[in-house]
Amino acid sequence: MNKIIATDCDGVLLLWEKGFDEWMVTQGFTKFAKDHYSIDMNYHLGDGQSKVFIKVFNESAWMKDLEPVEGSVEYIKKLSDLGYKFDVITSQTLDSKANQLRRENLQNIFGNVFNEITFLDQGADKIDVLKRYKPGTFWIEDKPINAEDGAAHGLNSLLLDLPHNRSYNTNETPVRRVKNWMEIYNVIIKENKNHE
Repeated sequence: MNKIIATDCDGVLLLWEKGFDEWMVTQGFTKFAKDHYSIDMNYHLGDGQSKVFIKVFNESAWMKDLEPVEGSVEYIKKLSDLGYKFDVITSQTLDSKANQLRRENLQNIFGNVFNEITFLDQGADKIDVLKRYKPGTFWIEDKPINAEDGAAHGLNSLLLDLPHNRSYNTNETPVRRVKNWMEIYNVIIKENKNHE
């Protein structure tokens, strides 16, 4: 049985959007919507303008204090107690100091549950990293294209349900939508029990 679980970070483990929104308030910006993956649309910014704000935020001290996604601490601990380890794949930044703050944030919240944390540049796709995993490995994401990339390489892709991905139809893809960490836990336990 495969005891490695691959997971995205922002939106899956950490409340990046909440932290970003709080930071944007300090910069004098108002959020107008929350159901788009595009930050430009949510803040009524010019096309691509948010990339600069995201870069500054992702390389800031805020990376050390992002809060956990609801239920993630409890169910990651339960999985860890059963011998599972987590590989985090995050398209945060290549800035090593910011990466260290993210690493500290994750370890302070979740403890010693991580096998590996892979840092990619801001917005980078994850295909090359996902190819390293054995088919059937669980891959937890909130961005549909990344979930699809994992599924295309034989991973068991779970899409965490969030407002920005609700329009994505998982009925026509091998990606499975999950509501929360309790459901993620139940899916992993049930499917791995079937393969024992």
